[in-house]
Amino acid sequence: MSATHAYNSSDLVLVTGANGHVAQHVVDQLLSLPASPRVRATVRSDVAAKQIASFYKERPWAGDKLDIVVVPDIVKSGAFDDAVKGVTHIAHIASPLIIGAEDIANDLLKPAMQGTVGVLQSALSSPTVKAVVVTSSFGSVFDPKFGWRAGYTYSAEFNPITFEEAASPDLDLNQYPEPWRPYITYCASKVVAERAAWDFHKKHSPQFSLTMILPTYIGGPNILPLLKGVDSLSFSQKLLWKTATDSSKLPDMDWPGWVDVRDVAKAHINALVTPEAAGKRWIVSAALTTYSEIADIVRRKFPSLTPSTDVQTVDYYNLDASPALSVLGLGKYIELETTVVDTIQQVLALPTI
Repeated sequence: MSATHAYNSSDLVLVTGANGHVAQHVVDQLLSLPASPRVRATVRSDVAAKQIASFYKERPWAGDKLDIVVVPDIVKSGAFDDAVKGVTHIAHIASPLIIGAEDIANDLLKPAMQGTVGVLQSALSSPTVKAVVVTSSFGSVFDPKFGWRAGYTYSAEFNPITFEEAASPDLDLNQYPEPWRPYITYCASKVVAERAAWDFHKKHSPQFSLTMILPTYIGGPNILPLLKGVDSLSFSQKLLWKTATDSSKLPDMDWPGWVDVRDVAKAHINALVTPEAAGKRWIVSAALTTYSEIADIVRRKFPSLTPSTDVQTVDYYNLDASPALSVLGLGKYIELETTVVDTIQQVLALPTI
């Protein structure tokens, strides 16, 4: 594999959705590399752009390496045409997260596809682009029809759901076990977006490689300040916070997999400069657990918190996230306890908590 930190100061890395949980870490890790590349970060609003600019103004080591661009509508045709100019690598992390969309085809599936393919379409016009990595999800692998599927090991094979199946008004959610029914169309959006990207890459045979990162639930702290308090947390971070603070009930079990945001960011960064990563899908996940086991960590590390004492016992599937350790240069995953502790500590440090 290519050496870690195989960037140079003449490289320009585009990071989309730069105020999101994962992208914050991608930007920060890139700027912290010994021979740091330049970073062009996209956000959807002036408010987000000002927050990032203010944060790095206080960090002179970032110097003039960071350029922030506002792209208000990531699914608009040509949205990234200007942002990709002169770029050498692209980490496309921005993505719609819509649970419970009514018009599945037009409000969820098509935007997910356009948001991903649109970046690739823009990259075609920029001959400097060498590699693109896209954030997908373990949801594009997991097949909810089989439920907990004890004894089965998931690898990077696609969830078989199709656009037509997910978009059909006759979609029967009763065919799926109850815990996953609210997420079926979200999983489908990840599948169709990925397949559209791979189809585009195959059709156009561009000069750039394409790689997918498939994380499970993502925990760990934010880089940017939590200006909105708990509301600043991502969906999965809020699950950890709810586990830590709700003494009446644990979150319902749906997916047991967890990975630290810092590992997810590193996987994106290394995938862009690792030839062996190109053209493949990489599951990243550090641990399989229940919320009651996470609550045990909270009780041990934060005696003042009183999570629910309910015990969840689930005989769940396995997944193979080991290939990313060697090929993507992760070495070993950050332990779940560290992820949980660092997430909770950051929120407890807020003045209003």
